[in-house]
Amino acid sequence: MINSFTIKYYVILLFVLSAITPARSEENNPSAVKVAYIYNIAKFTRWPESTWNDPKDPFILCSYGEDNVSHELTILDNKKIDDHPITVVNVQNDQDFQDCNALYISTDDSRVYRYLLSLIDQQTVLTITDESPFFDAGGFVNLVRENKRLRFQISNQQLANTKLILSSKLLKLSILVD
Repeated sequence: MINSFTIKYYVILLFVLSAITPARSEENNPSAVKVAYIYNIAKFTRWPESTWNDPKDPFILCSYGEDNVSHELTILDNKKIDDHPITVVNVQNDQDFQDCNALYISTDDSRVYRYLLSLIDQQTVLTITDESPFFDAGGFVNLVRENKRLRFQISNQQLANTKLILSSKLLKLSILVD
């Protein structure tokens, strides 16, 4: 009989193996690799129990900006985070930000970051960006290239100011900053 520890071990192992995929696949479709990271980071994050009214409510993955990653995120539609089916929303106006559980931001303008972050509950929304000066504006996770590999940074300072809980295994794989 397989116990929960064994299952968790294999899930973490799968995440680690996906994190060290050959550089060739990153070169062929780096956006798809980033989307896989976003999905796995969200899977290994726990939100407060008060986040959803119903266990089957959707997980709202918001996207701001126009880049290849934003367009590729649609492949996550209807996948699940726990029992919550993912709904990808390309935010267009301020009201769209109210329901986000996670927010991917694609922009190099730190003033836009500050404004976007003011529209969300930073304690309960996982914010992710792609190789930018994100932490200076209050961001949480930053996808970066290191030695020709995709990695992710997590801001310790922002983590301490949230109600989100990241798996210790996820934290071990990350580059912790500040």
